[in-house]
Amino acid sequence: MKKALGIIGVFVAIVCVGMSCGKEEINSALEGTETASDTLAIKLGETITSAAGEQLTFKKLVEDSRCPANTMCIWQGMVTVEMQAQVGSKTETFTLTTNPQEPKTSAVVLGYEVTLVNVFPYPGTSIEEVQESDYWVDVKVVKVNN
Repeated sequence: MKKALGIIGVFVAIVCVGMSCGKEEINSALEGTETASDTLAIKLGETITSAAGEQLTFKKLVEDSRCPANTMCIWQGMVTVEMQAQVGSKTETFTLTTNPQEPKTSAVVLGYEVTLVNVFPYPGTSIEEVQESDYWVDVKVVKVNN
């Protein structure tokens, strides 16, 4: 029993370390690149800017009604975020959602396809009360060929 608990503890530690350092590694690896084709982690209120000047901002957490971890729910819930893209002088605000009735996890905006990969933190995974400022999104951005 103690051995099993020890293995579970090591697994949880590895997952936590991987999640916390992954965000910085992803963003630092993409800094200075002209094309964004990998996953980007963007904190609420943060703007990511490419070397060519394109910008992507996580503007607002519209809704997070996802079923908390380790809880049995009748409905899985959903998360909806508001994003903003700027390319040159053009700016466009758009929403991405995991709503099961009308999922829209990706959008083509100003010549780029922006796909919502995940929203963190997941409800029920933190001991402390989650503040709105704790949220970040993982998105994938790919230039669309015209």
